[in-house]
Amino acid sequence: MSAIRNNWMKKTLTGLLLLLILTVAVSAVSFYLIFTGSLKEQLNRTNMELVKQVEHKLELVLQSIDNEAVQLVQYEETKKFFDENLSPGERTGNDFRVGNHIDRMIRSDSYIFSIDVYSYRQNRLVSGDILTDERKLEDYSWISQFERYKGYSSWLPARRLYITQGNSPTYRNVVTLVRTYPLIHSEGARQGAIAFNIKEEMLHTLIQNTDGVSGGERGLTFVVDRSGQVVLHTDKSKLGKDISQYSHIAKALSPDSPEGFFAEQVDGQPSQVFYTEVPYAGWRIIRIVSDVQVNKQLTTVRNTFFAIAGGILLLSAALALILGRWTFQPLNRFLQSVSAKLSSNPHYAPADPGKDDLQFLEATFENLMANSETLRKQMRESQPILKWQLIMELLSDYKMNFSNARQYMDMLGIDLYPDRFIAMAADYDGKKESMSGRDLHLYNYALCNVAEELMQAEGKGVAIELENGTCALLISFEEGDKDAEVRAVAVAELIKSYVEENFKRTVTIGIGGLVDSMKDIHHSYKQALESIAYRLALGGNMVITLEDVQHDQSPHYYKLMSMTDSFMDSMKLLEAEKLQAQIQRWFDALAQYNISPEMIRQLNLQCLMKAAMVLNEAGVDPDKIRLPEEVRETLNQYDSLEGLQHYLVQVLSAYMEQIRTKRSNREKSDLILRVLDYIQANYSRADLSLNLLAEEFGVSVSHLSKVFKEQAESNFIDYLMELRLTKAKQLLEETDGKVRDIAEAVGYSNVNSFVRIFKKLTALTPSEYRERKVQKD
Repeated sequence: MSAIRNNWMKKTLTGLLLLLILTVAVSAVSFYLIFTGSLKEQLNRTNMELVKQVEHKLELVLQSIDNEAVQLVQYEETKKFFDENLSPGERTGNDFRVGNHIDRMIRSDSYIFSIDVYSYRQNRLVSGDILTDERKLEDYSWISQFERYKGYSSWLPARRLYITQGNSPTYRNVVTLVRTYPLIHSEGARQGAIAFNIKEEMLHTLIQNTDGVSGGERGLTFVVDRSGQVVLHTDKSKLGKDISQYSHIAKALSPDSPEGFFAEQVDGQPSQVFYTEVPYAGWRIIRIVSDVQVNKQLTTVRNTFFAIAGGILLLSAALALILGRWTFQPLNRFLQSVSAKLSSNPHYAPADPGKDDLQFLEATFENLMANSETLRKQMRESQPILKWQLIMELLSDYKMNFSNARQYMDMLGIDLYPDRFIAMAADYDGKKESMSGRDLHLYNYALCNVAEELMQAEGKGVAIELENGTCALLISFEEGDKDAEVRAVAVAELIKSYVEENFKRTVTIGIGGLVDSMKDIHHSYKQALESIAYRLALGGNMVITLEDVQHDQSPHYYKLMSMTDSFMDSMKLLEAEKLQAQIQRWFDALAQYNISPEMIRQLNLQCLMKAAMVLNEAGVDPDKIRLPEEVRETLNQYDSLEGLQHYLVQVLSAYMEQIRTKRSNREKSDLILRVLDYIQANYSRADLSLNLLAEEFGVSVSHLSKVFKEQAESNFIDYLMELRLTKAKQLLEETDGKVRDIAEAVGYSNVNSFVRIFKKLTALTPSEYRERKVQKD
């Protein structure tokens, strides 16, 4: 009986060993084939994702630069540049102001190398230069190309922009955006164009991090335009060259497929070509990965699999032969014991009673692992939604179980203090006019990330994006923090400043009151929304608190507030007597209702904010409109209705005169004409100043400065500097005089001051300016 049992054991072990060898071999080969196929798909997805990431980064940068180009075209000084009817003096001053706008844009954006503004009708740049045909063929070749271009904007491929010529020329590789002036016009009505020259190496950094990915795979990423000309490339010698003759480039430029990948022979090597389109500029991003690099990973994986499989086979055979009989029976008893325990649980009871214990355990553990992985995946995918839903329930008056809220927060990774909460609402200014839905979502996503980081510095906070495009911010503070409200305002100011500096956008933030319980967070958020609604009266790019908008909600409040609408109509119609009568009736009503002094001051403040909006609509200079803080401080100084009434009449009358002045087409006064003639005749005097002019014409310095700025459209210093600069240029071009003599001739006793001012306004020293004029002639 024992011999039979031993023979059966040998046969069983032999059969199991053969089955094990076959199973390990088949599993290793199958897993290798499946894994390599999956790895190839993963590598393809990774490379496509890299290309799309490059497209996204390029899209954001190009849109930002195009927005700055549109902004430059809309400046009043830029529009005047294309006006053919300007006098030489006006043209020089206007060119200087346009140059200031350009310098500011270049300093604020590290991607911009230079900006050219060109007039087709006058054939000159913003500096006043008249371009020759030779220069148009060199650095300004885009001028003739764009003159016949049927669109309104165009992105040019990379080109060399020469800074200095000669035996050792200096140049900069740039990618150029050209926009027309006017922005939209009929055929033949094009007056000029602006060109934004973007640093090619800055754009190239956006694709550099795709030249290598984890795992040793490397590739080449570059950008071409629709015609196949190279825009961005690691090999700078290929910039601007047409490579559309290559088959893989022609296939990647196919208009039928804006993105995808395919296999192709590139430089004699089998490769994978990935491509996608940058819709904003019409470029194609192309990434080439050699199959040799991809197969290195697959070869390593194959050898590893085979080594592991061989090791498993050898180890299994040794263990089966040495320990088979010794471990078989205890293993069998263990399997029976575990199976019996699992079978007693209805959830794990075997569906097929005929299965042995090992099969039953295998199926049970596979189900457990599958269920566990599914649960983890569902948690990862639903975590952002659950976080958004939980915060929304806190911000809204939703009946939730607050006793479990802390547990949910810990599960979702939301870290807040247990009490002392302040809710805020942040909204981008002008989002409906200047931002698409996708752009708004991206900017809100960035705003939420920045807000959470800044809130963590002062307390603990969380931020989410709402469906209406507004961002909700919730910040909490430690118990006993007496400066919580002040610190919340400080955080909001930091967020606003960061958005303005880094996103080139403005945002308005409303702040609610401090609450001590999660149950009251919705009250604070409601107050935040009420605060941000006052952006209409207070203006955008502000942090608005409850102190800025609190008012008495008396039954008479809205009736009294509606009476101020007639004030605005009288201001627009310039009816001074009617306005004073309406104000008198209004103050009579204030006295009749016997309302509180705080409400009276609030009503006057709201009335003046309405009037400020009327001035803004009339085009009055914002510097002449009183700020809310200034108005509130003044209103608090009055203790009687008579004083408040006199102040309101005085301010509204002054506002009405500003509207009247704005609407009138005044001509230059005789005083300014005489002052300008005097300056033209005495600009060479080193002591020429406003004080001298005021004494000469018998007026005060402040009055002369104000009238000069209003009617000469420039302050005195800028006007005198531009006049002296024009005269100095004429002397440098027409005479051989020394720089020191020319400086004295135009009113500068210190030659160093003259050289410094000349270089600041022209970017050249006087000697360099004369040499360039001589070379050009």
